Amino acid sequence: MTRKGFFYIFMVPAFGILFFLAFYPLGNAVYYSLHDWDLRLNSQFMKFVGLANYQRLATDSRFINSLKTTAIWVAVTVLGATILGGGILAPLFHGYTGRTTRTICLLFSVMPALLPRVGAAYMWRLMYSPSIGIINYFLSVLGVRPIDFLAHPSYALFSVALIDVWQWGFLIAALMVILIEEIPREVIEAGALDGARMWQIYRYLIFPIVLPPFLPLLFVKLMESLRTFDFIFVLTAGGPGTATETLDMYAYWQGIGSAGRISYASSMSVVMLVITMVFVTFVWRRSARWRD
Repeated sequence: MTRKGFFYIFMVPAFGILFFLAFYPLGNAVYYSLHDWDLRLNSQFMKFVGLANYQRLATDSRFINSLKTTAIWVAVTVLGATILGGGILAPLFHGYTGRTTRTICLLFSVMPALLPRVGAAYMWRLMYSPSIGIINYFLSVLGVRPIDFLAHPSYALFSVALIDVWQWGFLIAALMVILIEEIPREVIEAGALDGARMWQIYRYLIFPIVLPPFLPLLFVKLMESLRTFDFIFVLTAGGPGTATETLDMYAYWQGIGSAGRISYASSMSVVMLVITMVFVTFVWRRSARWRD
């Protein structure tokens, strides 16, 4: 098969699918954001307003709050999953378990990530219940009064973020152990012979070696954390108040959720895309010294 034939058979369909699933919706979002389309008033009429929707975002306190909530969510979920998986569980699995026990631990570590996110959300919703939840049961054994984790403004966002950390933390631990096992055993034994303690071996020897191949996974987690709709919609729907209302949740309520402001919601989607691209590009370039 010639290179030209290979291109037509495999690449053209792939680009066609990418166009209809990515570029065409993006173009529509940009187009709608430059118009005034309100489903409550007229589902057919669209009026060109230029950048008026973006100017309105700059003075929308609820939009600014959603940006702050999204930033907190990303920081908590990415750092929490990385610390839990890469900094705690992976050293425990690799350094203090035998091969058979380690294999079993890795098998169970992958299982949370295989659960559908909506199913995991409903499972944790029952666990968080102040009346029948297992978490509040153990708190009552310790003499602590029941806590409604999902209805308290101070706890709701972190309670939902804990589910994401649980799913990704164990997955990161399993992948980190696989990366550690690729390191020649002689390198680790040399560090032990020099008198280094286990935490020193991980801190100064193992982690710098596995960091470059681990970074792509970290960026996948970073981009995944920017999509927060499923967990928050099932558990809190952005409440209580706006305590868990991230940017995509606010865009949903302004668009098809209740308000019907399609153009205004589209402008939020475009802003979120731009912020994501700028942030990910900045972090990726800053981490170039770790990848080289």
